[in-house]
Amino acid sequence: MFDYREVTDLGAVEGLAKSAFAILQPAHAGIGDWLQRSLEQGERLYGAYEADRLLAVYMLYDFRMRLRSSIVPMGGIGLLCSRLDVRGRGAVRRMLGGALDTMRTAGCAVSVLDPFDPSFYRKYGWEQFEQCQRVELAPSLLDIPDDPELDHEVVDLSTPDDASRSFYNDYARTHYTLVQRGDAEWSERTRIGTWNPTTAARGVVRVSRGSEVVGLIGYDLTGRMDDWHPTFTVNLLAARDEPARREMLRYLRRLSHQIKTLRFELPVGETLWPYLADRPAKQEIRNRFAIRIVQMEQLDGLAIEADDLAIAIDVVDEQAPWNAGIWRWMVEDGTLRVDRDDRADLRCGIGSLSSVLSGHTDFAEMIAVGRAQALPTYEGQDLPRATTFLADYF
Repeated sequence: MFDYREVTDLGAVEGLAKSAFAILQPAHAGIGDWLQRSLEQGERLYGAYEADRLLAVYMLYDFRMRLRSSIVPMGGIGLLCSRLDVRGRGAVRRMLGGALDTMRTAGCAVSVLDPFDPSFYRKYGWEQFEQCQRVELAPSLLDIPDDPELDHEVVDLSTPDDASRSFYNDYARTHYTLVQRGDAEWSERTRIGTWNPTTAARGVVRVSRGSEVVGLIGYDLTGRMDDWHPTFTVNLLAARDEPARREMLRYLRRLSHQIKTLRFELPVGETLWPYLADRPAKQEIRNRFAIRIVQMEQLDGLAIEADDLAIAIDVVDEQAPWNAGIWRWMVEDGTLRVDRDDRADLRCGIGSLSSVLSGHTDFAEMIAVGRAQALPTYEGQDLPRATTFLADYF
């Protein structure tokens, strides 16, 4: 009924996005430029058509993301939307099925998206894998004594220099589920679009000790024309060591003469309270990205910090039949081996398995809540949890 193919008519995408996302008129002028720039940077558009009419569309981003202890190819799905007059007819379902084929052909191991409705995407195999803690406070609440023995240089940059980029990518190889960033990723992270009328500045703060970069703060500075109460949002707080981290927080404290609110977006479990003179104004946990295994074979060889184990899983995956069936996962000397098997210890859907793979949950929890079924041969084998955090958006 619907045809899935690559989209080249940016005018059709622009019109669809304006309606689906209720983009206000002042931001309309920049949408076409953003779409064109995205394609020039390597992103691609795919959609579901009825004859020549575009019914639904998404943008596919090519990322390299840390998963457990490896860097894997990840397909990021953004700008997913459909015409208001075709909702419920299956166009998005057809498009997501095509997206999985496209990402499989491209060699993606997993896919990530930011769900507007988690229950909707759960039907197609994407499951929650990432949370962040948002903490808001006045800068003056930071209480970190000066350290005269260490000489740090702190520089605000509108775009990161080569040393900052290198530091970030080294950090991202060993922390959380961060992605590697090149020109396209940094451009997206530091550019101010016309649809961000409250954003005054975006950039990074580089912290150096001697000739080496030892810390990086990613930030957005926002405010309103009619109310001078700017907010400084820290979307990345990457420190090599504790002295660098303390210097970064001292820098943020010194913003108190200009900034009313500091907003931190941090991995769950990242400790901030020991540096505070009092409790913050707001602290909450926010559910964000969802993950999905694109193809099981691509997981073979994944580095993972886990004890040796072997478990056979009967995988249910209606959208990607190449993943369905029984797979044996074996961890040997910190490496995951994946192969077909004929007897299962556990049965679960691809979404639950994807979340376990990421470290966000484990088999024990999925069994307890009824999202996985332990079969008679299951002996409690499990993967350890890990802290997940994705600082990019798309």
